[in-house]
Amino acid sequence: MWPQGNFQNEEEATMDQGVNESEGTGMDNRPEGMPEGRNDTIRRVAKVLSVIFHPVFMPLYGLLIIYSSHTLHSFMPVQIKRMIFILVLANNIMIPMALATVLYARGAIRTFNARDRNERMILLTFSVVMYTLTALLLMKMQLPSLFRAYFIAIAFVTLITLVITVFYRISLHASGIGGLLVLIVFMILLYHNSMVWQLVAVFITGGAVMASRIYLDDHSPREVWTGLLAGMAVMGLSLFFILK
Repeated sequence: MWPQGNFQNEEEATMDQGVNESEGTGMDNRPEGMPEGRNDTIRRVAKVLSVIFHPVFMPLYGLLIIYSSHTLHSFMPVQIKRMIFILVLANNIMIPMALATVLYARGAIRTFNARDRNERMILLTFSVVMYTLTALLLMKMQLPSLFRAYFIAIAFVTLITLVITVFYRISLHASGIGGLLVLIVFMILLYHNSMVWQLVAVFITGGAVMASRIYLDDHSPREVWTGLLAGMAVMGLSLFFILK
């Protein structure tokens, strides 16, 4: 997704070389034997998956998973659910997207995907601040501890991802998927409740999203799996120490 540091120039040189080679041989980059129309369709689907399951939306999906569970959380008053939903929507989706739009308009970032390492670090730093703010606001409300724990854990996941980004290119999409998987597992163990369809849905969707990141050449398989494991590990440890 976002290249690491000084590798950007090398990557651009490699891309230029690949273009020249393609022009020289008259061949494109699609898999051998795959029709061009089918290749375009798969690429469009991969792009749609990458947008719908962009990391900025993951906390909201986690909130909907909590709401859909057959636990006390699903029986909370509708007004409280709506208030939390609007808080997360504003703090962790609308404001970060507005910031990205302003940075793009001013030339601080070149794409909304923030492919450059410095661009990514700017947005991740802001995300850590906003997740922390959301967690602090939830701590002031009379809510079940899972809501506060979940957003504190998200803040930790984002912080660790920010640190990793300094040294290594990691898939944020996969990290978000890993966090959702661990959230469901914790809810199953904590509340002894069956959430099979949520777990299966996230597992299948997560696999499709991770495959799309590799297919679009935004990440290597190693970067995707590293992101998944990092998201799972940090989310799991955070929830364990907060909820124990």
